[in-house]
Amino acid sequence: MTFRELAIWLENQLGTCHLLVNRAAKEPADLLLATGLHDRLVNELMRAVYKSNRCYHIRAAIQAGPTLAALQPVREKILDQPTTDLSTVRFLDAFDSAVRAAFGLSQIRRGEAGDGPGQIIPLPGLRRLKQAG
Repeated sequence: MTFRELAIWLENQLGTCHLLVNRAAKEPADLLLATGLHDRLVNELMRAVYKSNRCYHIRAAIQAGPTLAALQPVREKILDQPTTDLSTVRFLDAFDSAVRAAFGLSQIRRGEAGDGPGQIIPLPGLRRLKQAG
């Protein structure tokens, strides 16, 4: 798989609202159009993949190991920010799953809530409501 093919795969898997690929691009800086919901995050993730695979153009071959290794530091940085919301976390999970699927790797299950639409987030004891009376 090439870097360009990964970008197109991600566009197909995540949707053009998250990632829009300029198929006529010749340079990595021109490959992604800045119109997605998480365009800065996508650019950061794709830049990390490009560097980790030591690509020299957008048609350079990439490998699963360096690609997945490049995603983890970005993920940790985003999760450590106090302003990160649940939508961004879910997008990171979807991005990781799509990359794994591109390389035919098994998915990682995150969390214990399952695949349902809701998610239960336990609160620490101090934040629970106290019963009045």
